[in-house]
Amino acid sequence: MTATTALLILGAAALDVLANLLLKRSDGLTRPAYFVGAVLTVLAALSLIGLAARDLPVAVAYALWGGLGIVTTALLSRHIDGARLTPTGWAGLALILGSLAVLSLTP
Repeated sequence: MTATTALLILGAAALDVLANLLLKRSDGLTRPAYFVGAVLTVLAALSLIGLAARDLPVAVAYALWGGLGIVTTALLSRHIDGARLTPTGWAGLALILGSLAVLSLTP
């Protein structure tokens, strides 16, 4: 994976996390501006993944994007909203991180 591809995936993951946070702030879609922001942010993230897929198989690019987004959203939710993970949840995040480490080795 090239440095550019890694940056595209990291950027897509960051946008995905932002979209998740905006969706939470939409308060069940009762605050439409946050919902529209979430949708637009996801579209931007998909655009970056589309660019990353020029260098990586789309399944690998998508898995890296999704995994990074899940782990980061879970950790930020803990700090921003006080969300708590059970030991099983922490084990799941560890498995995701391990999977991401293996996937990042994809040529």
